[in-house]
Amino acid sequence: MFLQCQHVLSVCKFKRIRRIAIFTLNLIVGLSVFEAHSAEKFTNSEKVEIKNLIRQYIKQNPEIVMEALEDIQKKEKSQTAKEQSRQLKLNRHLIEKDTADPILGNPDGQIAITEFFDYQCGYCKRMLNILLDISQGNKNVKIILKEYPILGSISTLAAQAALAAKKQGKYSEFHTALMRLRGRLSESAVFQIAKEVGINTKKLQLDMMQPEILEHLRRTRELGGKLMIRGTPAFIINDAIFPGALSNQKLQKLIAEAKKK
Repeated sequence: MFLQCQHVLSVCKFKRIRRIAIFTLNLIVGLSVFEAHSAEKFTNSEKVEIKNLIRQYIKQNPEIVMEALEDIQKKEKSQTAKEQSRQLKLNRHLIEKDTADPILGNPDGQIAITEFFDYQCGYCKRMLNILLDISQGNKNVKIILKEYPILGSISTLAAQAALAAKKQGKYSEFHTALMRLRGRLSESAVFQIAKEVGINTKKLQLDMMQPEILEHLRRTRELGGKLMIRGTPAFIINDAIFPGALSNQKLQKLIAEAKKK
């Protein structure tokens, strides 16, 4: 009889712990009790007791917080990947076919590598020679350059100037020179570099403010937002987004995979 009572008490205790565990997990992710477990109600005294138990349990088992956060991060990562995949399909034309985007390599190349970059991004600068090598060594590859100034007003000014330089047929030279600049980028540095590569700076300053250039940058910013691109560089190839710098070897592998499709 005693053992039977003990079993009944254990079952009751388990059910109570289960209720508390459900309540605790939902507290961690920031949901209300009523949203998270509306089928089970708690009295005010039970809520106070539960909160005290939670504090005590977390102090004794702090790793549970990290485990919960890791689970949340995994879920968010999975949701982000699904949304990015959806947006890649919805925006394929803007990613690969925006005629305002500058291109390195063969404009008619069947394999597209799209780069989102910022002229003040150190890792973007490191990618320059790799991308030039790729564009020169792969006749069927085009590298689509997405001006994505996210590091301040000077980055925006440089992006406007680069797109305006395209009107004078000097985008490639200007882009390369900006990327190879060592030291701090400034407004005076932007126009000095433009002058050095043979650009008419007076015309450049007028062209920089043309509505089509401002619209192009707005369009790219909006696209980057939809694709959840939060840093530079970021690459799109083979219907996948690759954040951060990539090695020549990695890019060559992705190109080889694209050729098989």
